[in-house]
Amino acid sequence: MITLGTGTQRAAKGSRVQVGGTFLTFASFEATETGAEVPTTNFNSYNEGRAESFAEGIMGILSSDFKFGGLWDAGFRPTQNPPGLYPRDDLGSVNLMTHRTEGTVWSYPLARIRGVTNSAEVEGGVAFNVTDAKNQGPFTRP
Repeated sequence: MITLGTGTQRAAKGSRVQVGGTFLTFASFEATETGAEVPTTNFNSYNEGRAESFAEGIMGILSSDFKFGGLWDAGFRPTQNPPGLYPRDDLGSVNLMTHRTEGTVWSYPLARIRGVTNSAEVEGGVAFNVTDAKNQGPFTRP
C-alpha cells in the first residue's frame, strides 16, 4: 500500500535499466522479493502462561522476481549491439535504477530470463520488455 502525502516523494522520470554496459532509457521496472517460510513450530512453541501453542518460523530462501522494459539507447554507444535479452540462465549485471545520478539501485549480478518481448517502430524506438526474470544467486537492493 502506498500512502501519498507522507515523507519525501521522488519521481522516477530519470529511471534507467542497465544490462552489462548497455542502458535502456525511459525505463520502468518492478521487483518483488519473497522469503520462503520455514516452519519451526514444535513442542517448544507452547506458551505455558497462556496454555496455548503458536505458529513459529524462520526466513528461508530469498528470491526476487522482476520485470523491466525500456528503449535501447543506441546513442550511448553507437557501435554496441543491443542487450542480450532473450530466455537464458546467465544474463550478467542487471541494474534497476530509480535515477541515473543517485545510488538507489536493485542489482542482480546474474539473472535468469524467462519471458521477453522485443519491438521496433519506424518512427519510434527499439523497445525491450522483459516480462519474467529471476535472480540467479545473490542480489542487492536499496
